[in-house]
Formats: sequence, structure tokens, C-alpha cells
Amino acid sequence: MSFKRRLSLSIVALLLALVTTLSSLYLRYLLRIQLRFSLQQAEILAEQVRGNVQETLAEQMDGRGFVPETVSQDAYLPAFLERVMGSSPTIAEIAVTDQTGRMLAGSLGSTRPDWAPLPPLKGLADAGFVSQLRSVYAPRRDYQVSRALALEGRPVLIVHVAVSTAFLRRELEPQIRPLAASVVASLLGSLVLAVVFSRVVFRPLDRLGEAIDRMTRGEFAPPPAEFPSRRDEYGALASKLSLLGQQFRDAREGFSSLRGNIGQLMNRLEGGVLLFDADDRLIIASAAAEPFLGAGRWQMMGQQLEDVFAAGTEIGALVASAARLRQPVADRLVELDQVPGSPGRVLVSVEPIEDFATRRRLGVLVTLRDAETRRQIATQVEVSNRLAAISQLTGGVAHEIKNPLNAITLHLELLKSRLTKSGQEPPPQLEVIAREMARLDRVVKTFLDFTRPVDLKLAEVSLGGLIEEVAALAQPEAQQHQVRILVTAAGPEAMIQADRDLLKQAVLNLAVNGVQAMPQGGELELAVARAGPDVELSISDQGLGIPLENRDKIFRLYYTTRPQGTGIGLAMAFRVVQLHNGTIDFSSEVGRGTTFRVRFPVWES
Repeated sequence: MSFKRRLSLSIVALLLALVTTLSSLYLRYLLRIQLRFSLQQAEILAEQVRGNVQETLAEQMDGRGFVPETVSQDAYLPAFLERVMGSSPTIAEIAVTDQTGRMLAGSLGSTRPDWAPLPPLKGLADAGFVSQLRSVYAPRRDYQVSRALALEGRPVLIVHVAVSTAFLRRELEPQIRPLAASVVASLLGSLVLAVVFSRVVFRPLDRLGEAIDRMTRGEFAPPPAEFPSRRDEYGALASKLSLLGQQFRDAREGFSSLRGNIGQLMNRLEGGVLLFDADDRLIIASAAAEPFLGAGRWQMMGQQLEDVFAAGTEIGALVASAARLRQPVADRLVELDQVPGSPGRVLVSVEPIEDFATRRRLGVLVTLRDAETRRQIATQVEVSNRLAAISQLTGGVAHEIKNPLNAITLHLELLKSRLTKSGQEPPPQLEVIAREMARLDRVVKTFLDFTRPVDLKLAEVSLGGLIEEVAALAQPEAQQHQVRILVTAAGPEAMIQADRDLLKQAVLNLAVNGVQAMPQGGELELAVARAGPDVELSISDQGLGIPLENRDKIFRLYYTTRPQGTGIGLAMAFRVVQLHNGTIDFSSEVGRGTTFRVRFPVWES
């Protein structure tokens, strides 16, 4: 709300309070005068009726004892009561009763058998203003003034005079109506006065405000001509505003140039960069910071540091602590699971910015880098290097072993043949040697197959159809493990160029590993979906998961954690994916399962 509007409302509120207070005091005075006047009239009428009844009884008794029926049989008394009641506009009823409340005579007739007790009018006249106002303007209610009539020293009759609040309101209305009109007129006058006064007073400020608005839009212009000639506060303010406008224009141009250069520099950075000023407001953010925080950088611009990094999170506590203590933090590993779609693990660096001379805090620079991607790249490079080293080593070793192995196997068969011809049973040790030689031969063939250059037979392959074939091949083993296979395909657009047989074998290895990871059964999901310029194939199981200490080893050749495993399937799958210019990674949670994700470039036919 603007200051002009606040001032106008303040004037109106002040006048409203003043008018309300004076009106309340006047209304209180009117109400109290009317109640006391009505009480005085009711008391006079009650005394008058009591005196009249007492004279009537004295004449009719004539020495005899008092009989209540004497009052009820008096034909003159009701007419007298009506005439007396007409002398006061607030009297609702006058009645004469005995000590028990039985009606003997009344201004409205004696149709009622008994008089209903009413609250005393004097209590209302002596009450506070709020109680009086609530009682008078509540639904109709009667109050009474009573006088007892005594004969021979003992009370025998009671005169009741009832005053109605409805009649009291009727008497007050002619006096309250002008009061209400004056209140409304005062409020309207105050509103008009406030509007006129605020316009006159704030007209120079409005002109200066327009000059400031133009200045903020970059449209620098000198203040209106009327101000430099003024000698009051507005003239001094206008001259200072002119000087400030020139400085602001120069600073704006320099800042725009600097900000453009910084923006180009930050857009080239791979990590997310956020710069906060001395008040912890975000003033610069790179586009790479958006995935880490789950929001657009323009949406976050201007927010406080605790709003960008929530205080209840690990990264929020780290950044706030470093900014408050002015302690730099370098490459601190933080989990970002609370932000949907963000990298799971992030390397956070916080650098407080200070004025070298005064040690005054100028801001905070926060850098975010994807630790998971860096780890995956490092892992894949390490696996590739190991596989390349194994290929170079095992290729030569396998060829050197193959020839002696064939000679040993041949001579072993000749030895067994000679023993059989001579009638001797070959000893069991020869069978052990034969089995071990066969196993060694399989190992050497695996080495040769793994190191031999592969001639890819590339063709258009639909990953949707491929995973359906893999699901059919893995179904028998899945039934043995009580595993249900789910297939989700993205449609015919998920086409790649690949060697169908090699790729099917690699995906089948991943699917079989997922089935064998669920000894208690579960669901294995094979899914294909577009992921930007790539197509992603995912294999998700609900198995035991991969412990953290084993995750860097699973693509190693011959590394396995199952007693019957060979340690070849994942290494072979890794090699096949690399041959197709794809990438493979995984995420796993112990006790909940593992998801392998394989990405290939989409083939545009």
C-alpha cells in the first residue's frame, strides 16, 4: 500500500474515531436522560395510582375489613389506569395486584390471571452505557416500577407500572436520526478532505516518482523544470536525484556490459554456478545449475540463500554454515535425493567473497558438479582401460597356451587308448586331468573370443521387438525363480543400428542376471523409451541389490559373486555396448533392486 493511500486512510480513520467517540458520548447522554425521565414518570404514575386506590378503598371499606374483590369490582379504576398510562409515551401497562401477584385491575383489562414479574427499571437506569444500549436495542422487553399499598400497617396491594423498550426506542429515534446524518456527513467530508489533501501534498512526490521510474527503465531525463527553482525540500531532493540519475546511468551501462560477459563465461561452464550478494540474494545463476535445484534460474533469481538451499537439507546446512562462518568448502560430496530429477550425488564448493581491504563480506559463490556422472565416466574409462589391457595380455597368452594345451590333450587321449588296448583300466586321475584340461580349454576359448576383433553386422533393429524376444528367451529361467517379466516398449520409433545377435546376447545376459538376483521371486521390467537424441533400454529387478563395495568391480572379466557364475556376462555386455557407440550404467539400492540403463543413438532412417 502506497504512503499516499496510508495517509488518506489515516486521516479518515482519525476523523472516524473522533466522530464515533463524540457520537457515543452524545448517545450515552440521550439514553441516560431518557431512561431517568421514564423512571421518574413511572414512579410519579405509580404514586398517583397508589394514592387513588388508597382513597377508593378508604371510602368503600367504611370500617369494614379489606376485601380484594373491592378493587376488582371497582368500575372506575380501569378507566383511571388507562387515562394515567396515556400521560406517558413509554408506559406499556399499569396493573394492581395482591401480594401473590393475582391481577385485580389493569389498564389493559384483567384478562390475565397473574402478573408476570419484570426486572426493575431503576436497575436499567443505573446500568452502564453498553448494557443500556444492548437492552434498549434488543428485542422488546418490559421493565417495571412497583409501589406497595399498606392498610393498617400491613401491605395488601402492589401497583405495577411497566415501561417498554420498544417505546423507549421510539422516543429516542427523533433525536438519533440527526446524529446519524451528521456522522455520515462527517465521514464523507473527511474522505473528500483526505483525497484532496493527499493529492495536493503528494503532487511533487508523484512527479519525482515518475522521474525515478524513468530512471529505473534506463530512460534518463532531468527532473521537471519546476523543481530546480524551488528552495524547499523538494528542490534539494530534485537536485540530488539528478546527480544520482547520471551516476546510475553510467553504472547501468557498465553493469550490463559486465553481466553479458559473465553470462557468456558461465554458460560455458559444465558445473552449476550461483552467486549471492551480501544480503544472500541470488543475483547470477548459470543454466547448468537448474538440474541440481529442480527449478529454472530466472524463477530462483532474487531469492534468499535459505530459499534456494532449504535449511533442512544436507546441502542447505553446508552452504549456510560456510557462508555464515566465512569458511570455504571444496568438493564436498552431498546427496541430492530430495530434488526430483537432480543428480543423486553432487560435489559442492562454497567460496565466500570478501573485500580485501575491509574484510567486509560481499557475497558467496556456490559451485555444483555432478559427482555421479564424474564417477561413472571414471569407472567406464577404468573398465575400458582394464579390458584393453586384458585384451593385449590375454590375446598373446591364449595363443601361446592353445598349442601346448592341444598337444597335452592329444597325448592324454593316446595314453588312455593304449591303456585300454593293453586291458588296463585308466586310473581315475586321468579323468580328473581330462576334465581340468577341458575346463582350461574353455577358458582359453573365452579369452580368444573376448580379444578377437568383432565384425559387426549392422542393420536397423527395433529395441521394442528385441526386448520382447529377450523376454521370451528368459521366460523359462524366470518361471523357475518365480519371476514375472514385464515389457514396456516405446513403439516403432525406438530404432537403432546394431548387430542384432550380439545385442540380443548382451541384453539377455543383463536379463538373466536380474532374474538370478531375485531368489525369492519378484518382477523384472524390460523397458524402452526415448531420452532426447538417444533411446534408453532399462532392465530393472527387485533383487538383493549390489553392495557399495562391489559396484566398481561388476564389469571386470571373471568377477562374480554367485557360486555358479562365470564373471563373463557383464563384461561381455559392456564390450558389446561400447562396440555400438553406446553407454551403460546402473543404479542399485541394497535390498530393493538394481536398474541397468543402456543408451544408444537413435537411428534416423
